[in-house]
Amino acid sequence: MSRMSPAKRRVGSRRSASPASAGLFWLLAGSLLGACAEPKEPAARPPNVVLVLVDTLRADRLPFHGGPPETAPFLARLAERSVVFENAWSPSSWTLPATVSILTSVHPFQHGVTDLVGLEPEPGDEPQPVNCIPPQIETLAEVLAAHGYSTYGIASNLLVGEAVGFDRGFDRFVQLADEPADRVNAQVDSWLEEMRKSEPFFLYLHYFDPHDTFHTREPWFDPPASAKPRGWPDISRPSRDDHFHGDIDWILTRVGSLPADLRGKRAVDMTTEELDRLLEWMRAAYDSEIGYVDDRIGRLFDELGLEDAVVVFLSDHGEEFYEHGDLTHGQNLYAETVRVPLLVHLPGGIRAGRVRAPVSTLDVVPTLRRLLGLPPADQDQGLDLFAASAGRAVHGILEGKSGQHPLEDDMRSIVVNDRRLIEWSGGRVELFDVADDPWERDDLASALPAAVSELRRQLAVMESSAPRFPRTRCDPPPIDDALRDRLKAIGYLGEGSD
Repeated sequence: MSRMSPAKRRVGSRRSASPASAGLFWLLAGSLLGACAEPKEPAARPPNVVLVLVDTLRADRLPFHGGPPETAPFLARLAERSVVFENAWSPSSWTLPATVSILTSVHPFQHGVTDLVGLEPEPGDEPQPVNCIPPQIETLAEVLAAHGYSTYGIASNLLVGEAVGFDRGFDRFVQLADEPADRVNAQVDSWLEEMRKSEPFFLYLHYFDPHDTFHTREPWFDPPASAKPRGWPDISRPSRDDHFHGDIDWILTRVGSLPADLRGKRAVDMTTEELDRLLEWMRAAYDSEIGYVDDRIGRLFDELGLEDAVVVFLSDHGEEFYEHGDLTHGQNLYAETVRVPLLVHLPGGIRAGRVRAPVSTLDVVPTLRRLLGLPPADQDQGLDLFAASAGRAVHGILEGKSGQHPLEDDMRSIVVNDRRLIEWSGGRVELFDVADDPWERDDLASALPAAVSELRRQLAVMESSAPRFPRTRCDPPPIDDALRDRLKAIGYLGEGSD
């Protein structure tokens, strides 16, 4: 079943687009270029803005982050005429808190949308209010709607919907039930004529495809191309204990066509060689999903004529394949789950390059404010991406019961330049040099106690200085048996976290 929210129409009149706003955009764009090129003449209207989010997409699987070139050829070409942020970090390793933060520039520990209560009912449960975006927080759609933009949103994720408040500020918003990229693009096609008549528009696209359940998308499914030495790190598979067997058996319920000799087997019955082949198959299926969604994003880019739009491309979080002893995501804050791709395409590709300084996905909203000439907001915790500089601190959080897996401790992380600290509420810390050790294998905490102390101090300052918004509960969404079955199928009920 596809749960689709009705079209949303704002009450009241939209402000007309301001030519001064458009002129300021081009002034800013020109200043970003330096002497590389002359800015265009001021446009008659502000540019269209498109935010493309691909769920569960690791940065290191994309060509412009060192992944195989055949994995995402369209995005590789887009990156060549965009600004790529090499060290972009998500504030969480699962969708709900991470996506709220992207669309509000507010940390998870501030907005408080960090649990699934009300979104995960079991049969017979009484409906419960849902943890939703506080009304005091303005979303990106609300910001742009207030400044003359028509607003459209499509989210193919069962958590990103009106129950949590993601539809706020959108003229039209549709939530799809983990459907593939073709369905997302078809929805855009149905709005195409309307969108072209209502420019400037803001379009939010949330693709789901790399998230499990794993499919083998042809012609992109190619296990040899996805195997080492094409960029995957070694797997730190744990000992064959109940936890490991349970992880594998759960994943086996969430895959498509396995090799014939692995079908019907349980993890406890597999040899080490068979388990290695299973993990290789999973990684190849994951890569094939990336290839598929890359192709569909490319088609939509051409269809909408987005070369003269501001396009932001990113992910909410990554995915783990046993690099640190777990599968999927939402269970730790290691790089494979919180280091994400991020690029910004300016109209006409007027600036291209790479930024090495650490940035956060919270930086998207303040960057768009500045590019479009909109006033800054006290709410914003991120910074302008184009002002990224050395010494910037980037913060992350994972609360112990935020997803479906109860964790032993809450986790916090902070990145400053190349050093990254992960701290557990139980007192354990790890320190990594993410330039020399991108897979975070060599814990430097015991060797560099002064660095640990300084990063812990900065982490405490960041958390103590940011205001908290009141935790907000909204009405529970209607969930029927068909949708409940779908939630179970993709792991939102009883297994895993999004």
